[in-house]
Amino acid sequence: MRTAFSSLLVSWLLLQGCGPELPEYQIVEATGDVVRIARSTVADGEVHFFTFKHGDKNVNFLVRTDGTGLLRAHLDACFSCYRYKRGYVVEGSDVVCIACRLSYRIDDDEWDYIGACAPIPLRSAVDGNSFIVSTAHLERAARYF
Repeated sequence: MRTAFSSLLVSWLLLQGCGPELPEYQIVEATGDVVRIARSTVADGEVHFFTFKHGDKNVNFLVRTDGTGLLRAHLDACFSCYRYKRGYVVEGSDVVCIACRLSYRIDDDEWDYIGACAPIPLRSAVDGNSFIVSTAHLERAARYF
């Protein structure tokens, strides 16, 4: 009986430690009703990950430069795999969904559905020297995290 209880306890502790942990990236905060990121920080052809705190949630998103030079923002989640809370990783010139391993070229103009996987776009804009994302959009996106 004692061995069975010990085994059950160890199994429960291991499972508790194996749940998906969302990463925390560079924290961005709202200025008024938008998050402002210096355009020079993200307009370099790389992928940059950020975390916006909303209540007890980390709303993770990424900013990339597409092949035409436009800055684009996407949640660090896809429409079908968000429930696994794994997000994306950069591998070479691609952004890859960690859950299903589908990849998207960083410099593609649009990221369309491949099967059921697609990065969730965020409305964003360039305002002078700032790249901006609405806090309302980020707050609504918390459901994916």
